[in-house]
Amino acid sequence: MRKWTSLTIVSAFVVGMVVVAVHPVSAHHSFTAFWYMDKMEAIEGTVLELKIVNPHPTMTVEVTNAQGQKELWTITARATATAMVKGGWTPETLPMGTRVKVEGAPSRREGTKALAAGPITRLT
Repeated sequence: MRKWTSLTIVSAFVVGMVVVAVHPVSAHHSFTAFWYMDKMEAIEGTVLELKIVNPHPTMTVEVTNAQGQKELWTITARATATAMVKGGWTPETLPMGTRVKVEGAPSRREGTKALAAGPITRLT
């Protein structure tokens, strides 16, 4: 029977840690943790900003609510920036000032003006 020495155990641990450290980590969150994926809301407003950044692009839309007050809504893409760019999206796809209708899943955070994007329709 082979006897394991402290040096062998430490060496194996160090090699294991190095392998874990250099191996790319693949992790992602579930959209259902942040969004009500079984619900759909729609807003209409004006695009103020479109950021095509990883992990998820975002768009800021100014919406006038029923009381006539302006609200800023954050729209989060379900795709990654890489996927959107491959699909032909650029910051000029929806330039500032474009009127849009956005349908999407509402945020689970109470009172947050945010949607996980579904269909986006140009209104202008």
